[in-house]
Amino acid sequence: MLTPIPVTELSRMKHQPPLAARSEQLAPRMQTSEPEAFLPASVPMNFGRNAEIYAEDETAGYVYKLISGVVRISKLLPDGRRQISAFHLPGDMFGFEVGDLHHASAEAVGSVKVVAFKWHSLLSATASNDFVHELLNRTMIGLRQTQDHLLLLGRKTALERLAAFLLELAERSGQDSQDSVLDLAMPRHDIADYLGLTLETVSRMFAELKENGTIRLESARRVHMINMDKLKAMAA
Repeated sequence: MLTPIPVTELSRMKHQPPLAARSEQLAPRMQTSEPEAFLPASVPMNFGRNAEIYAEDETAGYVYKLISGVVRISKLLPDGRRQISAFHLPGDMFGFEVGDLHHASAEAVGSVKVVAFKWHSLLSATASNDFVHELLNRTMIGLRQTQDHLLLLGRKTALERLAAFLLELAERSGQDSQDSVLDLAMPRHDIADYLGLTLETVSRMFAELKENGTIRLESARRVHMINMDKLKAMAA
């Protein structure tokens, strides 16, 4: 993990989140009308591009709410390949574990702001009802996204996988209308590891979507969704 530091001085030093945190340091939209004594303590943290938030097999004691940026969850396979299991967008919560260790790593795709909550404080009976409600809601959203990813990996063709991925990102970022513009935070090799494809295949599928008039590429990461109906038909 990295030490909580100002955004202008991001470093890559390993750390454990401070054990003491002020209860008034709460993420946006986490604040409620409940007295501060009934809200779990939190630690605001900043990470630079590709910085590690937590590592696979590291002790899990905190969960995180993403305030800005994109976080990837990944695991190294025995043969050295990397599998990305999730991309988290602002508002998502991550870091939940059944056991005492993290089963995967969490890294910042670009500059990231998160708020860390000590897991035991979330389980406390003194936590506000509003906070617990949002926590459960975010957990259920995460489960649904995991199910969607499993369905995506089960699609037969590379084109179907990429189409489904673009639709998912567009929906989650509120850019799912016709001729929307999708700014991809992640590079194509991240997309390839998420879709279970090679980088060359992903690049070829982007080119095919461009050639058949489904998307327009302003740059490698700026995608104009020209024909949403056609994209949805591919992903169906």
